[in-house]
Amino acid sequence: MKRILNCRASDFQQQPGAAELVAAIKASEGRVLMAEVAAETLPLYPDVTNAELVAAFGADMILLKGYNTSTQAVSGLPGEGGFHGIKALTGRLVGVSLEITHEPDSDNPRHLSRHSLERVRTADFLCLTGYDKPELNKHVMLEAIQLAKMYFSGLIIAAKFYASGLATAGEYTEYVGAGAHAVVIPAPGTSQGSRETAIGDIIDAVHLAGGLAITTISTNQEGADPNTVSLIGLASKRCGSDIHNFGDAGCAGIADPEAIRSLSIAVRGKRHTYVRMASSVIR
Repeated sequence: MKRILNCRASDFQQQPGAAELVAAIKASEGRVLMAEVAAETLPLYPDVTNAELVAAFGADMILLKGYNTSTQAVSGLPGEGGFHGIKALTGRLVGVSLEITHEPDSDNPRHLSRHSLERVRTADFLCLTGYDKPELNKHVMLEAIQLAKMYFSGLIIAAKFYASGLATAGEYTEYVGAGAHAVVIPAPGTSQGSRETAIGDIIDAVHLAGGLAITTISTNQEGADPNTVSLIGLASKRCGSDIHNFGDAGCAGIADPEAIRSLSIAVRGKRHTYVRMASSVIR
């Protein structure tokens, strides 16, 4: 697999293996963009899905959040195409986020369970999302990663969020040791105390453990002005970020499309941004 920067829709047709996708991301040298899409939120514009919008403005990877693995529905998508339908429309890598609970056999189709994992086996990547809840500690996250590896052979992302901001470097590396290929870390300036020095040290530790670092803008700043977003992106790149992620709280279940383009231009210039925006899905 070529580096993500040089991949086109035809390169993304098949589900990539975890090792080849990791290598393709590493080869892109901190110039990969991922954008979350709230799967059941009405699109910003009814003529297209929100996934098409984030793809059009430069996202390389699309993460469907709040995805119902039973109905496979995505708002604005005709029929029941699910993540495969989104992939066909956008020509991008499309993954699914499953929320972790302390009940591994949850019957909620949006939560991590054996049943939901079986339904997303063919997604391009998987994100295990754990929010800041008393019952959701590091050990539950580690068990979730082990469960996911039993049913999903692709790239696995561990995303544990804390109201206080950052976890310790040791916690992130434990997720890598348990089998996660990448971990999500708040981008500099996006949570209280998220200093570049602290995040740089965490990313160094994650890289040393063999994992990828994903810095995320997910505290409503995905709707910030373009200059602020660009500064956050450059700070993330200085820290060694492999993937720059946008949360879904910018507008109507996605980041502000203009913010995506601004971040893209900041971390990889107009050449790669415009080529990603313009490339046809039949290439």
